[in-house]
Amino acid sequence: MAAVTSRLLSWRDRLVALSVLEQDALLYLLAAVFALGTISLAVSDDYRQWAEMALGPYVVATVVCWYVSRRRARRVTVEAGRAGDRLRRYLVLGLLLAVVLVPLSVEVILRAESTPGAHVQNEVTVIEACADRVAHDKNCYLSNPKSIGTSVTSQSENSFFPYLPGMIPFGLVNATSGPPEFKDARLPLTGFSLIVIAGALLVADTTSRRRWRIFQVVVILPSGALPMVTGGDDLPVIALMLLGLALATRRSAVWSGVAMGVAATLKFTAWPLLILLVLGEWDRRGRRAIWRYSLAAAAVVVPVLGVGVGLAPHAFILNAIRFPLGLTKVKSPAASPLLGQELVSLFPAAKPELITILTLVGLVAVGYGLLKWPPSSPQSAAGFSGLAMLLATLLAPATRFGYLIYPLDLLTWAVLLSPFAPRAAHWPQYAGQGQEPLSGTTNSRSLSPMTAEVCPSPASEGEIAGLTGVTTTPTSHS
Repeated sequence: MAAVTSRLLSWRDRLVALSVLEQDALLYLLAAVFALGTISLAVSDDYRQWAEMALGPYVVATVVCWYVSRRRARRVTVEAGRAGDRLRRYLVLGLLLAVVLVPLSVEVILRAESTPGAHVQNEVTVIEACADRVAHDKNCYLSNPKSIGTSVTSQSENSFFPYLPGMIPFGLVNATSGPPEFKDARLPLTGFSLIVIAGALLVADTTSRRRWRIFQVVVILPSGALPMVTGGDDLPVIALMLLGLALATRRSAVWSGVAMGVAATLKFTAWPLLILLVLGEWDRRGRRAIWRYSLAAAAVVVPVLGVGVGLAPHAFILNAIRFPLGLTKVKSPAASPLLGQELVSLFPAAKPELITILTLVGLVAVGYGLLKWPPSSPQSAAGFSGLAMLLATLLAPATRFGYLIYPLDLLTWAVLLSPFAPRAAHWPQYAGQGQEPLSGTTNSRSLSPMTAEVCPSPASEGEIAGLTGVTTTPTSHS
């Protein structure tokens, strides 16, 4: 175990030693490899179309970041650091256009023109079909749904709706009388997500460099760009979760509860963080704000779910609970060769028992973790939620690789949203404060935020407010 830990720390130190542009180059290279693999291996047409459009921009961004970082290594100045920051932002905004907005526009137009092939994921048409029923004064949740939906909205009229009522408004655009290009539910899904993410990053208690890194992971890299272009139903949930965390770092418990409450009305995937964030809410005086957060969240969740459940309890349970768990005759399309899915496939006759056992295993593991390492801050709540959702994704009987974006984003936020110092006498110490410096020497080479953005050391955090570039400063805290 010690050898594994040592190896992990060694890799962590190597990543920290890279400049931010070199880190960007590595991320964009991995994105390009993912796009290339998607072109070769993806079954869905819309996935391949996105990858074909995104591969070139990712490769260009990789080359530009690497080339500029090599040139900057020869002349380290404050102005060069600022120029590097500007380049990063231009590349991120360019990639927003090249790998998100342009591919999304192409897919929407191809779908509107009924071009042969699938240009949208089933979840979009399911949302649209549900909204169509609501627009005609019908219940979104069918008592006897027949299908899982297809890429054609008219063929999803009798489909399951495995979401919560808050997702319905995103599909109402399909019930309007506008041009078909503007009736795609991905447009409000994407627009809402980008606006909320931008707002969350503006209020987040972190540095500018970290904000851009979060935006990269949530939107620009394939973890955000691919689902946003092809489906998009998870992105509003993730955006609201980020907003809830960002407000919690500002110790705004009520508004954090409102944001998390809205997220919890969209999908159950927001509920782990909704619940665990109770333990990480504090007010501006350094006091726990459990009740204010809980009441604010409940004020949103209870009436919305009350409407969904109250109209037809059986239909709601059938669609939103039993179907996602794979407990209906019509099987969920979610399938990936992960542990829970494989066990259910190997022993189909024992499916109910296996689901019970896997659920108990997950609950015991999470319960033990809560007793051993209870979250005490928004960041630790995000980290714990990320690990819990990773475990849930591995054990779930109906799961898919795409659900891994939740633990990926949550663990990223747990690192990059950490504030640098408590602002109240009773404010809990965050993960990362008081951590040992990377080097034990008294006058080691401290790397600025340009070289320590993924896991910055305490010394580099202090330099963020000062000069950019590489400086030589004491890093010993003894």
